[in-house]
Amino acid sequence: MSFLHPEVVSGWRTRIITTTTLLTLLMAAGCAGTQWGQRIAYSPESFVEATRAQAPEMLAEDLVVPFGVTPEMVVRAKALLERMPLLHTNIDRASRLMKALTDEDEFGLTYDSVATSPPAITVERGYGNCLALTSIFIGLAREVGLVAYYVDASNRINDLRREEEIIVDSGHIAGVVMTEKGYTFVDYDGHVSDYRTFEIIDDITALAHYYNNLGFELIFNAGRAEEPVPREEALHNFELAIMVRPDFTRAYNNLGVVHTQLGDLDSAAAAYRTAIEMDPKTDAAYHNLANLEMRAGDLGEALTLYTQALEVRRDNPYLHYHRGLVQYRLGDLGAAEESFKRAVRLQRDYIEAHNLLAQVYYQQGRLEEAEEVKATVQRILAGKR
Repeated sequence: MSFLHPEVVSGWRTRIITTTTLLTLLMAAGCAGTQWGQRIAYSPESFVEATRAQAPEMLAEDLVVPFGVTPEMVVRAKALLERMPLLHTNIDRASRLMKALTDEDEFGLTYDSVATSPPAITVERGYGNCLALTSIFIGLAREVGLVAYYVDASNRINDLRREEEIIVDSGHIAGVVMTEKGYTFVDYDGHVSDYRTFEIIDDITALAHYYNNLGFELIFNAGRAEEPVPREEALHNFELAIMVRPDFTRAYNNLGVVHTQLGDLDSAAAAYRTAIEMDPKTDAAYHNLANLEMRAGDLGEALTLYTQALEVRRDNPYLHYHRGLVQYRLGDLGAAEESFKRAVRLQRDYIEAHNLLAQVYYQQGRLEEAEEVKATVQRILAGKR
């Protein structure tokens, strides 16, 4: 789960998926990017100790153990496994535990894409997002003797969201459990698709995702409710993510987003540049920095940054749109036309891109094509009424 970029994402659904429609995925898969040189899993007690050592300035009330399940939850999990003595294999036990979380006769949890919370609150509410549900599974799996880890599977789904003209980056967290078949995925986001690669992450990195998600949700939920964004609180959560994982690129991008919204453009640019230095493949930071350069009137630098972002991520319609906008302002109508066409191919209801494509046609004297695009816009608008 991760953050700000101008892009609408099917992976981020705002509606709650009920138990009957929730698809929980267990699939054997290979592993890429595992960092075996460092400690990955902690007990709740050692996790608190390690986090305090990593971030001694963190206030006690800010420290959360994402996988810290309650004793009552552990008793329930052990009891349901004991009721089924034929569950001899780890994959059987993991499957039973996984299904119990969403079974209406057991924990009865449902998936909500913007609901990050610790286990006790998730169970009390009855719903949680991918990180919240995965955390309960991991905490309980470890308590019943299974080996379970967090997984960053952000490359599987589109994890960017457009907020005005800024991109928020919020990744996707799943889990793996060691079974007789190797690593087996546990994914609670309601989507079933292939994992090309995934990376096992340590528990403290999962905590960084937790804080990053909280900051994202403050921005997202305020926008959905058409209320003022609590930017200082969002800023605090992104700072916590960086505090526990100073190399957490997503949080730097999102920190830049909040600084941009607060009008502190120098701090925003510095945050975006830090993200790029840490990870040259972070297209969100390139995109957001390019937006700042375009706002400042440096169209050449903006064009360079948009192009660099597209080298990382070709399927982002907002990148194609913004590059086309710069090309249009520079007078390169042919290049702008191609960029706007790519944007609307990737997102067919992208009205801004359609409108500028029509404007390009008008300026080229291609009136019939311009009118066809305008008619398309009217059909899109009619469908949204």
